[in-house]
Amino acid sequence: MNDRPPLMLKRRNFVVLVAFGLFDLLIGSRLVTIQGLASPKLRELADDIHFRSVPLAPFRGNIVDREGRLLAGSHHAYSVYAIPAQTRLARQSESILLASILNLSQNRVLKRLSRRQGFVWIKRRISRAELETLKSQLASLPGVHLVTETARYYPEGELAAGVLGFTGIDNQGLAGVELVYNRYLEGKPGAIEEEYDAHGQTLRFSRQRIIPSTEGDTLKLTLDENIQWMAERAAQHALLTTGGKAVMVTVMHPKTGGILAMAQRPTYNPNHFRDYEPRRYRVLAVSDAIPPGSIFKPVTLATALEAGTTSPNAGFWCPGFKVVLGRRVNCWRPQGHGAESLADVVKNSCNVGFMDLGLGLGVDRFYQGLETFGLTHRTGIDLPGEALGIIPLKGRVTALDLAIMAFGQTLTVTPIALLAAVNAIANGGEWMRPHVARDILAPDGRVVKTFEHEMPRRVISPRVASLVQEMMAGVVQYGTGKLAQVPGYRVAGKTGTAQKVVGGRVERGVYISSFIGFAPVPHPVATILVSVDEPQGAFYGGQVAAPVFGRLMRDILRYWKVPPTEPIRPPKAGEAAMVPDLVDLPPEVAMTDAALFGFPVQFKGKGRIVVGQSVTYGGYRPAGTLLTLTLGDHYRDYLEWVTVPRFLGLDVSQAQALAFELGLNIRVVKGPPRGRVAAQTHRPGEQVKSGTTVGVRTQERRE
Repeated sequence: MNDRPPLMLKRRNFVVLVAFGLFDLLIGSRLVTIQGLASPKLRELADDIHFRSVPLAPFRGNIVDREGRLLAGSHHAYSVYAIPAQTRLARQSESILLASILNLSQNRVLKRLSRRQGFVWIKRRISRAELETLKSQLASLPGVHLVTETARYYPEGELAAGVLGFTGIDNQGLAGVELVYNRYLEGKPGAIEEEYDAHGQTLRFSRQRIIPSTEGDTLKLTLDENIQWMAERAAQHALLTTGGKAVMVTVMHPKTGGILAMAQRPTYNPNHFRDYEPRRYRVLAVSDAIPPGSIFKPVTLATALEAGTTSPNAGFWCPGFKVVLGRRVNCWRPQGHGAESLADVVKNSCNVGFMDLGLGLGVDRFYQGLETFGLTHRTGIDLPGEALGIIPLKGRVTALDLAIMAFGQTLTVTPIALLAAVNAIANGGEWMRPHVARDILAPDGRVVKTFEHEMPRRVISPRVASLVQEMMAGVVQYGTGKLAQVPGYRVAGKTGTAQKVVGGRVERGVYISSFIGFAPVPHPVATILVSVDEPQGAFYGGQVAAPVFGRLMRDILRYWKVPPTEPIRPPKAGEAAMVPDLVDLPPEVAMTDAALFGFPVQFKGKGRIVVGQSVTYGGYRPAGTLLTLTLGDHYRDYLEWVTVPRFLGLDVSQAQALAFELGLNIRVVKGPPRGRVAAQTHRPGEQVKSGTTVGVRTQERRE
C-alpha cells in the first residue's frame, strides 16, 4: 500500500504555503513601512488627530522712524476661546453668562459653543474690565479659556497714518507699510497643543506641547518723526486757513529719495481705523493723479534746456495770449508780460513763454522729457495703490495739446511722481526713486535688508540742473513765490494754480493750489510739495501754498541746524515787508521770526504758543509795524468738536475773524461778498468738527 500523498495534494499544499509566505511577506513589509519608514509621518498624522491646537500669535515687528523712535508697536491682549466638546453639558447657561460678561449676543455665543469643531473663538482682545470679570467666573465656565495674544498700537495716533497703515484682527497688514512689508513684520506664529480623547475631553495624563512663536523684524523708515509732526501741523493749519477740501504735504530727501514726511488732511487714527470711511485710508500723494498746473513748468524748462531748444539768453514776448491752431490760449495775466528773458518767463510763471518752450521742443522731445523724468510710469514707491497719471497718446497730440501741456494742463500726474522729478533738479540732475523704508532689522538688531543703496539715474546735466535751480530761486526772490521766502537762505520753488477736472470737464472756479521747491540753493537738504484742493477765497498757489511751504522749510532748516547761506538783512523801517505766519509757534520763536521779517511784537494773554496774530500772514506792511500776538495753550486741531456761533448780524469780516478763532471757515454762498450775515447753513449751537466750512447768505449793510 502506498502511503505517500497524491501529486495533486502536494501541489495544493505547495500553493497554500506559497500563498501564506507571500501574505507573511506582505504583512512584514507593511509592518516595516509603518513602524520604520513611514513612522514619523504617521505619528504626525496621529498627533494632528488627538492633539488640539490653540494658536500663539507672535509679536509683530516694530516700525520706527529713521532715528529709531517708535511709530508702531505691539502689546499683550487677552482673547477668549472655547472647546465646544467640553461645554455640551451646560451650553445654555454658559452662553448666557458669557454674553453678559463680554457684551455679546447670547444667540451668537450659543451658536459658537455648538459648533462641531475642536476650537472656536468667542471674543478677541477683550477689555480690562471684561478680563477681570471673566477671570472671576472661569470656574463656572467649563471649556472656556483665556489666551494671551498681541495687538498693534500706534503711540502717536494720527501721525503718518497713511504711510503706516493698520492691521486686522489677526495682526495681518491691511494698509500702508504694514501691508507692503507684512512678510517681514508678521513673525511666525506658534501654538499650544494638548491631547484629548474621542469625546473631545482632555486626557487625565495628557501631553502638552508648546511651539514658541517668532517675533517679526523691525522696519526702520526714512521718516523723521519731528519733521512729520511739522508737516502734520502745516497740513492742519493750511486746511483751517484756506477752507480747502484736502491738503497734502510731502517732504523728500534730495540725495537718497527717502520720504522725510508725508502728511495729509483729512486723515484718520489707525488705532481706531474702523471709525473712519475707507477713502481716508488712501495716501493722496500716491493714489491721486491731479492736473499739476504751473508746478509742472520746471520739467518743461529743464527738458528744453537739456535738448538745446532754448538758452538762458533767449528772448520772449508775451502779449497776454497765444493763438495755436486758430485757438486763443490766454496767459494768467491778461495784459501780458511784454518782453521777457527766459529767467523772467520762469519768475513770472508766464504761460505764453512756456507754450513757446513746448512748441520749440516738439512732440517727440517733449514726450522724451516726460519719460526721462519718470512721469510716464509709476515711480515704484513702496506704498500701496500708486496711480498712474493720464497723459494724452503721443500719436494723437496736436500743437494745441502740446502748448497747453507745456504749462501743466491737459495731463495729470501723481504728486509723488512730480516731486521725484523736481527732486532730480534739486539733486543736480539725478533722479532717485522715492521710498519710505530704510532698513529691515532682525530682532537682534542685525540689518537684514537695506533700501538706500539704489544707484541714481541721471536725467539732465549738472549744468542744466544748476540753471533751473537759479531760475526757480528767482521765483521766490522776485516772482510769484515771495511768500515762500526763508530769511538767511536761498529758496528755489514754483507756484501752481490748476483748474480742477470734475466729471471729465474742467470746472470753472475750482482749483488745486500748489507750491513745490527746495532749499537751500545750491545744496538743498529737503524738497517739499504742498497742495491744497479747492481752497476757498484766495486760490493762487503763491497765496495759498507758498506760505505753508515757507513756514515748514523754515522749521526744517532750524531743526537740522543748517547754517544760513546768505546774510540776513531785515528790511529798513518803513519798507514794505511780508508778514510771516507766527501762529502755533512758541513765543520766543515767534519773536525771532518776526524780527527776521522786520516786525516787533507784543504779546496778549497767557500761554505757551501763539494762537492768533493781529495782521494776517502773507500781507505786506511797513517794516517796524507792531504785531500783536495772542497766546494760548492749545494748537488748533481740526478734528476737535466746536460749537457753531451765531453769525447773524455780523459783517463778513467780523464773521471770518470769529470763525478763525474757533477753527471754522466762512464762505459766502449768496449775496454781496462784504455784506452783513442774514442766514447761515449751520444753526447756532450745532456741534461740528473744527475745520468745517459754514456757508452764509449776506445782504447789503445799512448805514
